[in-house]
Amino acid sequence: MNTMTNRKAIIDIGSNSIRLVVYSYNSLQGLVEHHNFKTVARLSMYIDSTGNLNDDGIQLLFETLKKFKEILEDIQVKHVFAAATAAIRQAKNKEEILAYIKSKLGLSLNILSTDEEAYFGYLAVIHSTKIETAVTIDMGGGSTEITLFVNKELIHMHSFPFGAVSLTRKFMKNAEMTQEEIIQLREYVNEQLLSLTWLHNVQVPIIAIGGSARNIAQVDQQRKNYSLNGIHQYELLSTDLQEISSQFAQCSLVELKKIDGLSSDRADIIVPALETFRLFMEKVNAPSFIYSKRGLREGIILSQLVEKFPLEFNLNEVGQNAVRHVLGKFNVIEEDTLHLYAIFTSIYDQFVEWNYIEPLENKQLLRFAYILFYIGEHIDQDAASQHTFYLLTNFNIDGLSHEERLKIALLASYKNRDTFKQYVSAYEKLIHGNEYKKLRDIGALIRFTKGIDVLGRSNIKDVMLTKSTEKIVLTFSVSGNCLLEKYQAEKLKKHIEKIVNNQLELIF
Repeated sequence: MNTMTNRKAIIDIGSNSIRLVVYSYNSLQGLVEHHNFKTVARLSMYIDSTGNLNDDGIQLLFETLKKFKEILEDIQVKHVFAAATAAIRQAKNKEEILAYIKSKLGLSLNILSTDEEAYFGYLAVIHSTKIETAVTIDMGGGSTEITLFVNKELIHMHSFPFGAVSLTRKFMKNAEMTQEEIIQLREYVNEQLLSLTWLHNVQVPIIAIGGSARNIAQVDQQRKNYSLNGIHQYELLSTDLQEISSQFAQCSLVELKKIDGLSSDRADIIVPALETFRLFMEKVNAPSFIYSKRGLREGIILSQLVEKFPLEFNLNEVGQNAVRHVLGKFNVIEEDTLHLYAIFTSIYDQFVEWNYIEPLENKQLLRFAYILFYIGEHIDQDAASQHTFYLLTNFNIDGLSHEERLKIALLASYKNRDTFKQYVSAYEKLIHGNEYKKLRDIGALIRFTKGIDVLGRSNIKDVMLTKSTEKIVLTFSVSGNCLLEKYQAEKLKKHIEKIVNNQLELIF
C-alpha cells in the first residue's frame, strides 16, 4: 500500500467525541497516522426522554461531519469508513439519522454492533502488545465494552449500556459528584459487574482503551514526574487508581480542569470513569491496569489489513514488526543491520559463561538493540548516540513495555561510560541496582562489535575466545582484507577491557 496515495480515513462517531483520523499502511513503515481531528460533541447528552437523538444533536452531528468531509476533500482522501457507536446505536431514530446524513452529505454511517465494537478493540490490543492473556475495557461516552482473551484468542465479550457521559448524566446532579452520588454510582456499577461471572477473580492484567483511560494514565505520569515519554502500554497499579481517586475527591470542577494530564473537556466526566475502572480492577483482581493507545479505529483498519497482508501481522511477532517499522521510517532494511550479529552473540555468550556479563532476562532485547544501534545516525552522524537515545525514549514501540524500551535505548545508544551515566541519570527510578552495570557492559560490547563492521560487509566470519590470568584473546577468522576491521578493533578494544578488567589481545 503506497503511503501517499492510499490513505484511508476513519470517522469515529462516539458518544463523547467525534474524531477523524487518516491512516496509511506499508510493510516497511507499518501503520502511519497522518491526521487526527477531534470534536467534543457529547451526543449522548442529546438523547431525549423518548430515546431519540434530538434536533440539536442531529444538527451538531451534521455540522461536524460536514466539516470533516470538507477536510477530506481538501487533502484528497476518498476512502472513508464512518463508524457510529453507542449514541447513534441506542437512538430510537437512528434510521432517520442515517438517511438524513446520507441525503445531505452523501456519507454512509456504519452503526457498529456491540460485538463489533468489542472485537475491534480486542483486535487492536493483541496486535499492539505482547500480552497474551488479559481483559480489555473500552469505556466510551455511552457504552463500555469488555473482552477476555487467552493466548490472544477471544474467549468472552460483553457490552454494558453505560459510559462516562451517561454515568455522569445519571448520577451527577450538579457540577461535581457528591460522596453520596459516588456511593450510588458504585452500587450501580457493582450490580452490573456481578452478571459477568467469567470476569470475577481471573487475576490477569486489564488493558484499558479510550480517552478516559488515557487521561488517567497521563495524570499518573504527571504526578510521578514520569521521565519516559509515551503513553501506550503505560502501567498502573490498583494503589495508583486509589491515590488518583483520593486526589480527585478533594478537587472542585475548576481544580480538576487544572490537573496536569487531565483534559479540561473531560474533567466533568472523569470521576465516574475512574470509579468504574477501580471497581472493574477489584472484580478482576487484576495485577495491573495498562493503557493501550490502539483501540477501535486501529482495530477497524487492522481488520482489513490482516486479511490483505496476513504474513505481516503475526501475533507472536508484534515487537519484531514494530522494530522493523522503526527502521522503515529511515528506509533501513533489517537484514542490513545484522552484520556480525553472530560474532556479537558468540562473545556475549562466552562472557556470560565466564561471569563477565550478567545476561538479560529477555535475549530478544539484545537483537532489537543491535538492530537499532545508532539509528540516530540517519539524522546526524556526529550526534548518532544522542539522537538514538532521544528517538527510542520518545517512540511508542508496540510489543515492548516502557522498561524494555528504555533498556533498548540505553543499549542502542551506547557511546562510552560517561554518556551512559548521563542518559541513565534521568531514569534512575526505572533502572535499578545491578541493571545499571549489566546494561552498560552489554552496550559496550554492542558498541565494539558494531564498530568493527566498518563497511557494513565485514570479512570477519567467526571468533574464538581464550583467557588466561594475564589477558583475554579474541581470534577472528577472516576471508579477504581486514585492515579497517583491525584498525577499528584496536581503537575500540578499551570498551571490552573495561568489562573484563583485563588486557585484550586481538588476532586476525
